[in-house]
Amino acid sequence: MSEPSQSSACRACGGAGYVVEQVLGRTARARRCECQTACPRCGETGFVLVASGAGAIAQPCSCRHLDLRISLFNRVGIPAAVALVSFESFRAWSQDHAQAKAAAEDFARKFRSDRPTKGFLLYGRPGAGKTHLLCAALRYLTLEKGVGGRYVEFMLLLSDIRAGFDANRGIMDVLKPLVEVPVLAIDELGKERGTDWERSMLDELISRRFNSGLTTLFATNYFLEERVVPERPGAVVQTRSASFQRDAEALTLSQRVGDRIYSRLNEMCDFVKLDPGHDLRKDRSGSGGFWKG
Repeated sequence: MSEPSQSSACRACGGAGYVVEQVLGRTARARRCECQTACPRCGETGFVLVASGAGAIAQPCSCRHLDLRISLFNRVGIPAAVALVSFESFRAWSQDHAQAKAAAEDFARKFRSDRPTKGFLLYGRPGAGKTHLLCAALRYLTLEKGVGGRYVEFMLLLSDIRAGFDANRGIMDVLKPLVEVPVLAIDELGKERGTDWERSMLDELISRRFNSGLTTLFATNYFLEERVVPERPGAVVQTRSASFQRDAEALTLSQRVGDRIYSRLNEMCDFVKLDPGHDLRKDRSGSGGFWKG
């Protein structure tokens, strides 16, 4: 990272040396701040001379570490809608919020690449801020610690796998980058129709990551416990109906993903409830910003 003495007075980056931008139609993008455009330490050579005994040796300049971390962040795939989220911008509206933020931030700050690290699973109703915390954790890991990560929405991942079949690509052509990345965040867990094929894809991905000792984070709108929903006499869950999402509200996370995957999730993650009791997106609808839960 950049040296505080060089950029601590910069209003654009606050001394971080980078800025993150929201590019509509694309994923979040980071770049060097203007205060770091031309590195004053190495003259853009990427190396500095450091005194060693009677002579000097060349060492990588800190700007090279900055560029590496920016590159890692730009490969995460954070949606443009939440490009600017961070732990600092997360507002705790309830005790659940405060505890969830503390859990996600503690995970990110203590994460180590040299040993297996248990992830976290955020659960609660839509609009609670789950995606915010997932992406804030990935932002911190990449830009502050230089740890690679990826963000995926599970429904979109399934679409990519199906598109791969149409293009005569195998499952692992799509899954391999996600299997190998140090930290993977899977959003909207359980939102799919719940078919055997969909569950097998999820099982394949998380089992490979678990067996490799890699960390996976999750967010889901499904609760661990049964919820009281308005009764509809004679109603049954129809996974292909237009009212599927409404029908699925009564299901628990274990019912949505199946006992095998639910058991694996318990091994891989700490479960953290994030539920303010209502949809916070509606509270922010007039703020002019984005909110994704």
